[in-house]
Amino acid sequence: MKKVLSTLLLLIFLLLACGCWDRREINDLGLAIAGAYDLAEKEGEEPDIRLTLQIANSAAIFPSPGGAGGTGGKDSVKAFWTISEDGRTVRAASMKMNHKIPRHLFFGHARVYVFGENVARNGLVPLIGDRLMRSYETRENVYVTVAKGEGKAVLEQETPVFRASGLALNDAFSLKGGTQAILAMTMNDFIYRLNSKTICAVAPAVEVSPQTSLTSEEKSASATKNTIVISGVGVFDRYGRLVDYFNERETMGLMWVINKVKSREITVSCPVAGPDEPISVGVFKSKSRIVVNMGEDGLPGFEIKVKTLCDIWEHFGSHAGMLSLKHIDDIEKEVNGQITAEIDTTVRKAQLLNVDVFGFGEEVRRQRYKEWRRIKEQWQEIFPEANVTVECETLIRHRGLTVEAPGPHRREVEEGI
Repeated sequence: MKKVLSTLLLLIFLLLACGCWDRREINDLGLAIAGAYDLAEKEGEEPDIRLTLQIANSAAIFPSPGGAGGTGGKDSVKAFWTISEDGRTVRAASMKMNHKIPRHLFFGHARVYVFGENVARNGLVPLIGDRLMRSYETRENVYVTVAKGEGKAVLEQETPVFRASGLALNDAFSLKGGTQAILAMTMNDFIYRLNSKTICAVAPAVEVSPQTSLTSEEKSASATKNTIVISGVGVFDRYGRLVDYFNERETMGLMWVINKVKSREITVSCPVAGPDEPISVGVFKSKSRIVVNMGEDGLPGFEIKVKTLCDIWEHFGSHAGMLSLKHIDDIEKEVNGQITAEIDTTVRKAQLLNVDVFGFGEEVRRQRYKEWRRIKEQWQEIFPEANVTVECETLIRHRGLTVEAPGPHRREVEEGI
């Protein structure tokens, strides 16, 4: 009996000591940091998918002892490089790419996927999304964006801080998503919208733009003449085709409605001095909801209710008492007016394009399911004509550490006090 137990224990120990049989050293992997998808036109034939990958050079990131490594010196190894390949499918292109590089491609560390404008306008994004969601290497929290132009150009463009544009975009979305007009969209949320029968998909739009430098010396010394900027969002119809873009103002209106605002600066006019003395109001909390009201004609109307909590960040003026309690109500009304105007602008644009990016149809299904079953087949005709109202409530919580601006006030100067 003891021999049997000893043999079993020995077998167990052997199984535990066998190591990682399927392991791959990091130096053997081609770590894809970002990917881009474009159409490769071919004369007289159906276009192929052009896959572009931004790959981390592990030899530069993890240099061998005594090696140069890094990206600091003039002759140092470049930390990132891009490669493109065409194929009838995304998988076919990646397999061709695998034969051209000395490492095994690994997508588990991809931070951003960029869809080229030609791919997006031809309705191929859902087909590419099929490959991405089938792969066990794709992370659901990877960011998705659409390029104004070629996605390949976005990945090939170096940026001032991060040489790799994929890392720069990842940090922009993860750190600044929800601030001003930067809408961060993960793969999980994007695919959910593509699969939805009532909500149209949106994705942040990026483009290569001339870089602005602080000084002429910096501009002449910089090797990177262009950079990447996030400019609004791309709007998709219910078939997954890119139809248009929202500008910055329209993007901010969308973010109010879908609860994507984390932090925001709103500039309003001084209640007394007017636009000559602007006041910066900082939004630090926002919550919105959509209320469905059925009309006498049996069609739904929508009321968007937005609540915001704000602080006074700055009073760029010298009038005394502008931030006193008696003027706070006027400032709150100014903020309400700006938010309402932004949402109204976005709603009109969405209805013109006939793209329900707000989820109005989904709210009808949730709140008035019986009525939704009756009108869902006509939703594409109902949405552009739906009546939408906005109700905004702003509360300014703090005025900062001071009420009055430092120095002599304008009234005192004018009166010679």
